Amino acid sequence: MKKNIFLSLIFAIVCSTSASFAAVTPISVSIAPPVQFPPQDFSITGIRLSALWGHHRDVYGLDFGVLGNITDQDFVGIGIAGGFNATYGSTNIIGLQLAGLGNYNQQKTNVVGLQAAIISNINVAESNVYGVQLAVTNLSNSTSVYGAQLGIYNRAKSVYGIQLGLVNITDNLHGLQIGLVNFNHTGVFKVSPILNVGF
Repeated sequence: MKKNIFLSLIFAIVCSTSASFAAVTPISVSIAPPVQFPPQDFSITGIRLSALWGHHRDVYGLDFGVLGNITDQDFVGIGIAGGFNATYGSTNIIGLQLAGLGNYNQQKTNVVGLQAAIISNINVAESNVYGVQLAVTNLSNSTSVYGAQLGIYNRAKSVYGIQLGLVNITDNLHGLQIGLVNFNHTGVFKVSPILNVGF
């Protein structure tokens, strides 16, 4: 009896362990979900290649999509898409997040390098950009930028460096704003045309 219980326990452990390993793969190839291998509940630890877009639980590595990339939980690495990058969990960009239309990051995001899109970069949660954020609109109300935020409309929580655009808005400026109108909510000059300086 004890031997049967012991063997059942071993069998359960082996099954659960193999199931957790089965949810991880080094490569993903996708046309568009559900036409992708592996399925959406897998974690990719290597490279994801998407003819249109891919959609997975986690991605750790390189992510290339002709149209877009969707990640439900953790993303760590480089994301490049012709249309959009969308991450709904914690995001750590190492080097580059590049999209033809836009980057959308819902949870805490750290960018070390370049976050660039033609239309918009949107970081919803408290985030950090160490490098350059470049788009027509940078909508990063809770983001601290250490470097440069470049666009027609720029919004950040804190800027340590430069904001360059037509409209620049930050709560805390430690550097320069250059634009048609500049807002520094906690600065000496809360609104300034052309140039604003914060310390």
